[in-house]
Amino acid sequence: MKPAVVLILLLLLALLAAPASAAESEPDVTQDIIGGVTLEPAPETTRETVTTVTPEPTTKPTAKPTTEIISPPTSLHIVTATPEEPVTTHTEKVVTTTEPPGPQVGWLTILSTPSGAEVAIDGKAAGVTPIAGRELGAGTHTIRITMAGYEPYQTGKSIGAGEQAAVDGTLTPVTVTTVPTTRVTTRPTEEPTFSPSTPCVGCDKGWFRVNSNVNGATVSFDDLSSGCTITGGSCDTEVGTTNTPFRTFTVQKPGYQIFTGPVTTWPAKGETVNLYATLNPIPPTPSYGAIQVVSHPSGAVVTLDGGSWQYTPATFSSVSAGTSHYLQITMSGYQPYGTSAYVTAGQTATVNAYLVPNPPQPRTGSLNVVTSPKGADIYVDGNYFAESPYVVTSLAPGSHTLRLHKAGYDEYLSTFTVNAGQQTAISFTFTSQQKTVGSIEVASTPAGSALYLDGNYMGQTPYGGYFDLTSVPEGTHTVLIRQADFQDYTKAVYVKGGEFVTVNAQLIPNTPSPTTDTTGQIIVVSTPAGAELFLDNTFRGITPVTLSDIPAGSHVVMARQAGYTDAAQTVTVTGGQSTPVALGLAAIPTTTRTPLSVIPVMGALAITGIILACGRRIK
Repeated sequence: MKPAVVLILLLLLALLAAPASAAESEPDVTQDIIGGVTLEPAPETTRETVTTVTPEPTTKPTAKPTTEIISPPTSLHIVTATPEEPVTTHTEKVVTTTEPPGPQVGWLTILSTPSGAEVAIDGKAAGVTPIAGRELGAGTHTIRITMAGYEPYQTGKSIGAGEQAAVDGTLTPVTVTTVPTTRVTTRPTEEPTFSPSTPCVGCDKGWFRVNSNVNGATVSFDDLSSGCTITGGSCDTEVGTTNTPFRTFTVQKPGYQIFTGPVTTWPAKGETVNLYATLNPIPPTPSYGAIQVVSHPSGAVVTLDGGSWQYTPATFSSVSAGTSHYLQITMSGYQPYGTSAYVTAGQTATVNAYLVPNPPQPRTGSLNVVTSPKGADIYVDGNYFAESPYVVTSLAPGSHTLRLHKAGYDEYLSTFTVNAGQQTAISFTFTSQQKTVGSIEVASTPAGSALYLDGNYMGQTPYGGYFDLTSVPEGTHTVLIRQADFQDYTKAVYVKGGEFVTVNAQLIPNTPSPTTDTTGQIIVVSTPAGAELFLDNTFRGITPVTLSDIPAGSHVVMARQAGYTDAAQTVTVTGGQSTPVALGLAAIPTTTRTPLSVIPVMGALAITGIILACGRRIK
């Protein structure tokens, strides 16, 4: 009997030891900071592990975010390090025997007020504002922002390896000095004397002062050839107070697009009415270059300006030169990577992207964005997520860039730090836009279309909302909306300082050709945004996303995100048409591990006691 008792005791001890060993084998919850760059494994490393148990997560990041806000917000509250649960921190010291592999780069987002300004980085042309996520080598760089009619803006910016940084420059208008004698030569020094019996009709005078950014431009009113020439930033035209009011004024100069604006106020006696015109250079004959994209690992989906896409390594040829292009690189299991590239005529721009793996739960963090007023477009690291208020989830620990903009208000740009297992809260109150700039809000049917302003790619029109273009200089601008299988939509809009213009574009399908169109588009949004999107079990991007050139017929669309159940839907694609899909992901309930219950232990001891007692009776 004794061997049986010993065997039973050994089995009980094994059962009691199993939960403890299982707990030790579970992965540690750490506060590792992923700075935006994945380094390839070093050949040999020696690890010394120091374990520190703390009741709360460590909140200090390894790299401080660099933030430059030229115009401080009216109200900004940033609350970081809200622990979701106590965390056991394991700090690892890594002694590397070779040089650390991987690129020593960071990313810089550049905005300006007004937008559309020319940017040079370290003396080289970099495109026009806004510029999102431009990849630069770690170190200090010189940023110069220029625009006709404004003083140049220049600053130095230090960027750490794997760090997101931001520059927001407010341009100062050039001071226009008016020559005192100019007005005098156009006005009589003495008022003429008339007999009371013969009143002077039309003798009362007023003036129009036309202000423009281009000297030498000529000004005319309605269809008349009379006017003045811009000198020193402005010129005056005398009119009679009782004359037939003008409806429009035109400013033009060879090499510039013709500007035409409304005349809404007629001057009273002795009054001067100011009119403003911004001339834009006529774009040169289109020239082209190329963009070569390499990712680590390869096989990622790269999308150019929200339209054409390829798998990496990829080369986009016949890309318009002299401007920036936005590239989004996505891969299942990795954080989305967004950057811009400036293309020079006849040359190839290269993008070398090191993708960051998605940290396992709960090593990701989140960002809770609340704005007043609500409805602002939220961009994190150049990727659009949703309108405020909104919680951006599954962000890798480290520094990130946040951009908020809403029509009629100054935009907001800053960097913030995400800590593992924590939520960062940002509450921001917008200030009204300056009187020298305006805004354009754009919606399109179908949504998910590429939006261009004055030839520069701005983003994709959202599903069920407006794309807000802010800090737009006063004057006439060209809005272009483009999507496959539809005719381009082009509209010239006049933006008045301090106001905003609304554009609702209804795209017209291409004229049917003799050959039946066999492909269509799928426009996918998800709640939450930022989910991995699979089409027929093949990864195709991160939501929200527009999938083009999809064969007509039935397809399965599925969205997946850590911490949520998968959401799938079967859709039917019709050739030449767009199919919208909205997927809602349900959060997986969190379960809490409890320590080993005392009841099984007491039960095991009771059984052992019974066996021993039975053994004694047998004896």
